[in-house]
Amino acid sequence: MHNAGATTDRGLDRANPTDDMPEASDDPNEMDPASEVQLFRQAFRRHATTVVIVTYFDGGGRACGMTATSMCSLSASPPSLLVAINRTSRAHAEITARGRYGVNLLSVGQRNVALYCSRPGSDKRLREDWMATGLPSDATPRLSEALAHLECEVQTSYEVYSHSLFLGLIHGVWLNPRDSPPLLYHGGSYSQLESAAERSERFHWELRED
Repeated sequence: MHNAGATTDRGLDRANPTDDMPEASDDPNEMDPASEVQLFRQAFRRHATTVVIVTYFDGGGRACGMTATSMCSLSASPPSLLVAINRTSRAHAEITARGRYGVNLLSVGQRNVALYCSRPGSDKRLREDWMATGLPSDATPRLSEALAHLECEVQTSYEVYSHSLFLGLIHGVWLNPRDSPPLLYHGGSYSQLESAAERSERFHWELRED
């Protein structure tokens, strides 16, 4: 059986997922704060999630993007979502100032875009050959190979510890007619769902084992 397409690319969290994990105490009052943070990170490395690029325009009108996994749908009526962004990031200041952002759901072929937009402290301007053209003047940047693009207006935001939660009302949805596999993030690495061939092989192995 193949490993569900796992890769070794790292971008969102560069800590090694095989680092020694501290043992949890039965008494929560005895938990060392540093150990608690490590346990938190280890736990969420076991949580597989899709990868998105939050897009926006900077002060010079240039298309920029930030890799994120802390995004979730909120409601279908009205269509809305939440995205968490660190308040020290440049994306936070630009989105706060303009009140709009785009959410691009990445396909497995966009791992290079995710890596580029997750580099700490670097320029996050998006390459022109990644971008869709002919968009309305008020649209946020859209990645042409994304699985979907959600056009969001900030309804409100909430400051929670180091991040802000931006509640976005979705004013437009674009779906890519090509249905590619999604890019996933799990165990500190980018990965993908197993292919149809891998599912078939696993199924036959399971039959043989029975």
